[in-house]
Amino acid sequence: MSRIKFVKITQQNYLNNIKEKTNNDWPTLAKICGVHSRTFFDWRRNRYQMSSDALKRLQKEFKLTLPRGVETLPDTWHIKRASRLGGIKRNELYGNPGTPEGRRKGGLATCLKFKNNPTLAKKSGFIIRKQIFTPTKTPLLAEFIGIVLGDGGVTDYQVKIFTNSKTDLEHAYFIKKIVYNLFNLKASISFRIKNTVVVTCSGKNLVNFLVKCGLKKGNKVAQSVNVPPWILKNNKFLKSCLRGLIDTDGGIYFHVHVTKGIKYRHIGLCFSNHSKPLLDSVYNMFLQLGIKAKNDGRCHIFIYDRKELNKYMILVGSHNKKHIKRFKSYKNSLVI
Repeated sequence: MSRIKFVKITQQNYLNNIKEKTNNDWPTLAKICGVHSRTFFDWRRNRYQMSSDALKRLQKEFKLTLPRGVETLPDTWHIKRASRLGGIKRNELYGNPGTPEGRRKGGLATCLKFKNNPTLAKKSGFIIRKQIFTPTKTPLLAEFIGIVLGDGGVTDYQVKIFTNSKTDLEHAYFIKKIVYNLFNLKASISFRIKNTVVVTCSGKNLVNFLVKCGLKKGNKVAQSVNVPPWILKNNKFLKSCLRGLIDTDGGIYFHVHVTKGIKYRHIGLCFSNHSKPLLDSVYNMFLQLGIKAKNDGRCHIFIYDRKELNKYMILVGSHNKKHIKRFKSYKNSLVI
């Protein structure tokens, strides 16, 4: 039953005014309201809120208008307050019902429940870890490791690869495809200022897996990142990883020098990175494949000889169309 709340005047004053104006006693007014005299007495003392039905009966009987500042409370108006008072009383008698161990068990049970039922978790707004396919060690995984080592970064929950939106956009979509083929995850592609495109793949399980594969979270230079040993022990993995490194953090370029007034145009390859262990590993990877390269000892590795570059493209190759296009344009030219 809905109740009445008096705001501007008290319930007691309202009932007293009716008694004075109508010249009726309290039992008569209680009878008109359809309640026991004890109930009416409690209303007069402001102990309980009178019912809206009782107020309507009084209005009808004495042709009264609804006083100002009166609110009709919903049927469930008392539940929230009663629950709060009950909770306070329960805590006073028995103490806090929650303990760290109890809350931990409850949290673990909830996590397990939502893990087994992702649909329910989504409906409840509960975020669970993305499930990924865990690949075996393959050349494709080795290439992805090389891509992340080259122009990527690993945080606690994400892997991001940064590249040029003007020259390497097709390669960005190629990386997105690799992520799906390897882990059954959909990576996102976003564009930033200064011609930067970012390939982002999220998931704690993905990060944990890549860390187990040999990658490190945080700043690559500070962490002294390096090529994982399992890649260096297998030539197929080595070639794929090197391809990923060069396609992201390396490049094929043209350099021109003048000798005795004559301009000579040559093609070369350069890999740049500020992690010395990684730089040394890339240099050794070239040597392991029988490709002559030069390590400047700072942050660059160069291939100057056209024959060595040709050997690289045959043994390792590229999935970055920018590199392929530059190599073919030089190869098809008549300039030596």
